[in-house]
Amino acid sequence: MASWLLVHPPLLGPAVLGPLAAELRAAGHAVAVPDLRGALDPAAGWAGRFTGLAAAGGPAEVVLGYSGAGVVLPAVAAAVGARSVVWLDAVVPARSGETTTPADRRAQLAGLVRNGRLAAWPTWWPPEVLAAQLPDDDLRAAVCAEARELPADFHDEPVPVPPDWPDSAVTYVQLSRAYDADAAEARARGWSVTGDGTGAHLDVVTRPRQVVDLFHRTAGPVDPRYA
Repeated sequence: MASWLLVHPPLLGPAVLGPLAAELRAAGHAVAVPDLRGALDPAAGWAGRFTGLAAAGGPAEVVLGYSGAGVVLPAVAAAVGARSVVWLDAVVPARSGETTTPADRRAQLAGLVRNGRLAAWPTWWPPEVLAAQLPDDDLRAAVCAEARELPADFHDEPVPVPPDWPDSAVTYVQLSRAYDADAAEARARGWSVTGDGTGAHLDVVTRPRQVVDLFHRTAGPVDPRYA
């Protein structure tokens, strides 16, 4: 069995990865899901602080990042000496240099700023939409309770990509159509890609067993020792 480090996205907390962690532990793996929310404020330097907190949960053989955590995965993987890196419906970072948020995405997020802060993720959705995405009341409450407002300039901050990271064993797991472009970029880089995008982004919460099954379908780096 392997040691896994699960990295939650800046917009949410570790609860969003709790069901996935439980599935992996049930299969006999050691799993760490550190709370990284304390690294997010101020925006300047957040990625370095986030990586440092995540690395404190290592070492780990497999590092998995979900959603917006994808931009820091190379740095986290290097910091913990990972052998395998998994992007789970996550943003693929730049090949080198720095990862920046596209201008159209920044403009979209600017419309969600309230009183100098980016509104917490659960408030982006009408209650009935959020309930449809996370129908279990307890799970929805746990995930939403951890969401924080972020600095308004959070997505203006570039995220450095380390020159060397363990990129020989990389898997991209696509859950939703929202990550079509990232999955396509993963294929273009020669990464192993599994999942067809016909699911939902929050399957990580609502269908963790099926998400773990996707790891087993790849012929790539997440071999049976790790999956």
